[in-house]
Amino acid sequence: MPPTAADLVRELPLGQLVDHNAFALTTMEEPLTWARKTVRRLLRDRTGRDRIDDAVLVVTELLSNAIRHGGGPVSLTLDLYEKGVTVGVVDRGEDTTAIPADVVTLLACPSDRAADGTDGADGEDLPTSGRGLYLVNAFANGWGVEPAPEGKVVIAAFRLAGSAA
Repeated sequence: MPPTAADLVRELPLGQLVDHNAFALTTMEEPLTWARKTVRRLLRDRTGRDRIDDAVLVVTELLSNAIRHGGGPVSLTLDLYEKGVTVGVVDRGEDTTAIPADVVTLLACPSDRAADGTDGADGEDLPTSGRGLYLVNAFANGWGVEPAPEGKVVIAAFRLAGSAA
């Protein structure tokens, strides 16, 4: 069973909660652009650029999944802790059994030879989606999925080096 948000905070440990931010993204014209800017702004003085980029990538992946597959309103939470941050994306989906795909499986050709007789080595038959949770797993310190009153929430946690809080 994947860890809950409370498990992630306890296991990492992130310290005390210092700020909670919640945003409804449903009516926004460009929710991904807005979310990227907001994550950068909220983390700017708390950690280095590389770690901020990691959090922005994960938020983008989680929001993209929610918008594409969640079926309804989407919201974002950013909880800032003394030594880290958790991001949560809530959508109307109910599948809490998400497991990150193995990158080797994603990149493997379905057969040794493509239909046109080539070996598929040019990359044209590589999947164009399905790597999002693998990226979340690779860049966050931990993540989980749990039921929420609205559907489900996918949470990713990050330890932040040089946190100012």
